[in-house]
Amino acid sequence: MKRKHQIKIVVVLIVAVLLFGVVYIAMRQMEKQYFSADKTKDQQTRTEEKPEAFQTDVVRGKVKLDGKKYTFSHEIETYLFIGTDASGNQKATGEDYRGTMADFLLLAVVDRTEESYAFLQLNRDTMTKIHLIGTDGTGEATAKLQLCTAHWYGGTRAQSCENTVKAVSQLLGGIPIDGYYELNMEQIPALNKAVGGVRVTIQDDFSKINSTMKQGTTITLTDEQAYTYVHDRYGVGDEENTSRMKRQRQYMEQFLKKAQELSSQNANFIVDLYKQLEEAAETDITGKQTSRLANRIRRYENKGILSLEGTTKLGQALGDGIDHTEFYPDKQSLIDTMVQLYSLNR
Repeated sequence: MKRKHQIKIVVVLIVAVLLFGVVYIAMRQMEKQYFSADKTKDQQTRTEEKPEAFQTDVVRGKVKLDGKKYTFSHEIETYLFIGTDASGNQKATGEDYRGTMADFLLLAVVDRTEESYAFLQLNRDTMTKIHLIGTDGTGEATAKLQLCTAHWYGGTRAQSCENTVKAVSQLLGGIPIDGYYELNMEQIPALNKAVGGVRVTIQDDFSKINSTMKQGTTITLTDEQAYTYVHDRYGVGDEENTSRMKRQRQYMEQFLKKAQELSSQNANFIVDLYKQLEEAAETDITGKQTSRLANRIRRYENKGILSLEGTTKLGQALGDGIDHTEFYPDKQSLIDTMVQLYSLNR
């Protein structure tokens, strides 16, 4: 894993926001009666007759964080979105297969009891236990490595994704994850093209890379510029990843607005774009799950995107004699974040 592959692109966040924030527009007509805005007095008083799925006195899951056990009673669905680079050989089969690095990992947490949702963005350099499975999908060995390397192991793209899901689950105390969606960063130009370009005000100095992207100017990004804007870090501004993350967030917000406008004008826009992404994606999330998620995201409260605090340093855990970035999450930050996401109880 070379340094140039250390921190790349927030591909999946764009996809996650698109699928969750845009798909519902196409389905709105057939979902009008799913939940009525006019509740009767009788419905309002039946609090003691809540279905089991929404009772808060039923233990629905357990996690173990820093040696302590916690439970949660809310009905929650959790999905992992994975953005990968081009370092592996995913088109091969058998012993020739090699997974890629999961450069971006985003956990979507949907609380059906509270009717809210939130995202947890995980640092790809987070040090955690990784299962070193072989190309046959088996193996018991583990090592403490960067979270991104979990996708490197396995004999198929699905196995690499499943190994990544396992690593994230263990990092978060054994939290159950209901599905995954993986997409390669190569799809950014296609996404930008699908909406006819995204208009942003350039936040950093790109003069060393692209003279047409002047800081402070407002332009509609071409497909190439979109890739540069959300991907490049070295030679841009202060070269800090935090600055790049701000640009990525800005791009995603504008992308969503543009996609929503187009979907309201063309009923087939969402279907066409989904089909385009479907060919490039690897997922175990069914169409039915996607429809339900889109509907819930439409109605639920958005609690935003969370991240873990921690310490970053250089280390050689990979054993290749080269210094690589290692992120060690703060234990209390992990606990506090999980309590906020899952309403954990001791």
